[in-house]
Amino acid sequence: MFDITADDISQLNDIELRELVGRLCEAELQRLVLSSASVTWGGNQTAADGGLDVRVALPKEISIAGFIPRSSTGFQVKKPDMPRASIIEEMRPRGVIRDVIQELANDAGAYIIISSTGSTADSALCNRKDALREGLNDVHNAELLHTDFYDRTRLATWTRSYPGLIAWVKKKI
Repeated sequence: MFDITADDISQLNDIELRELVGRLCEAELQRLVLSSASVTWGGNQTAADGGLDVRVALPKEISIAGFIPRSSTGFQVKKPDMPRASIIEEMRPRGVIRDVIQELANDAGAYIIISSTGSTADSALCNRKDALREGLNDVHNAELLHTDFYDRTRLATWTRSYPGLIAWVKKKI
């Protein structure tokens, strides 16, 4: 059957995972008849990225929902699982909020962490979402920032919306 599973997603390496998320964002915008030029990703996977691997920067007047929940959405893509302490450290290295997260909050945007290793039950997902909110402690405009955590199952669900990307993942693994 032409399908993709959470286990398939977990087999992608760091570079492939970031590329999948970038391609998913491009496909999502194209489906909505929006320019995929609003998606930026790429460069050296090990280079400092300021806290984002994929960014969607649509004009503010564009309304969007779903896997890309806001016109200004940033994705931090990680191969390893991201439990509570890792999430907070990712958001606040050395205890200081990343500039890009503050920018997203100022834009009433969204910040999403994706982990291809994690597969979270509902309680674990709630714990990770709580950690994202905890990481925003003392951040100006934190109440305007949408946060979420996508595990490998949610990433597989998103990928199933695009048969071409199912084939792309199958080829990579």
